Amino acid sequence: MAPTVAAINLAHLRHNVRLLRERAGPADLMGVVKANAYGHGAVPVARVLREEGVRHFAVATVAEGRALRQAGVEDPILVFGGLLPVGLAACARLGLDVTITSAEVAEAAMHTARTVAPLRVHVEVDTGMGRTGLAPDEVPAVLHRLERAPGITVAGLYTHFATVGDAFVAEQAARFAAVVDALGGAAPPLHTGNSGVLLSPPAFFSLEGTAFVRAGVALYGIYESPDGASPLRPVMTLRSHITQIKTVPAGTTVSYGRTWRAPRRTRIATVACGYADGYPRRLSNRAEAGLHGRRVPVVGTICMDMLMLDLGPDGPEARPGDPVILFGEGGPSAAEVARQAETITYELCCGIAPRVPRHYVDIAPPPAQSE
Repeated sequence: MAPTVAAINLAHLRHNVRLLRERAGPADLMGVVKANAYGHGAVPVARVLREEGVRHFAVATVAEGRALRQAGVEDPILVFGGLLPVGLAACARLGLDVTITSAEVAEAAMHTARTVAPLRVHVEVDTGMGRTGLAPDEVPAVLHRLERAPGITVAGLYTHFATVGDAFVAEQAARFAAVVDALGGAAPPLHTGNSGVLLSPPAFFSLEGTAFVRAGVALYGIYESPDGASPLRPVMTLRSHITQIKTVPAGTTVSYGRTWRAPRRTRIATVACGYADGYPRRLSNRAEAGLHGRRVPVVGTICMDMLMLDLGPDGPEARPGDPVILFGEGGPSAAEVARQAETITYELCCGIAPRVPRHYVDIAPPPAQSE
């Protein structure tokens, strides 16, 4: 068996999709499956989303879009990333939607549509992210040219919010609304909402008039809401197993750099997971793991392929082969582990290495017992 696996609970994914579709109202969900579906496996996730009625997808690269096409996904797939001419040509051949991030990309897209194959495009407006996208005052002229270009279909106009739950979101939304107003009622389908919008109180942001909502991290149940409460179910559980247990005397140091010293006689369990599997080295002497329903501390410097746990002299009974939950069901949450690693859940799950197999299960939680 593989030393470490990422268990992906498709029942939890289905729960999250249904909840997000309900919150999206009349707007369609656009399933964001970039970065291998945030580490969860893009093709299996896309198949479940399709079963749940999702008919629009988004990725970051042409290669990610190609993988979905090769897996039989024929629905519209938007490539977010800025593209060079060679990437535009590949999108045209694969039937992938392209993001127009600048006037230069618009010109290249029109050339591609004339010389390679027709292109569907979405125009991105930079309302405050400061990353990619047209300045608001550039949009009318660029959009006018695109809409009249042979072989070009403008399938969307969108922006991306830099924050959640503060006044700057309203400022960005107002800038985007001004762009739409300047188009005089001739705007293409709009999408501004993302996971943060879907999980915000309805009074905070309105999805009225939008055609799509981009659901990314929320699909996977690892969105960290400002108030700490979430109706979502985490989809990924990272688990490994114990390979050895040894009893050591007080004063014994553990792992590279001797960063941890046993304060008493104790039992040290070695676990077959390390930073090469995507478990951050920064968690050394910080994190806990789940073992038989109890929490035990990670001690010593996390190695490339191993980490150590202090079971204590009277801790949980354990033996080699016993499962250890590094985050997810039966252990600390991904959000807790991410905070201890001084990162975010997105990076934690995206960083789970390709050598860690994804095992797909479809297990719903038991129904709540009535009193």
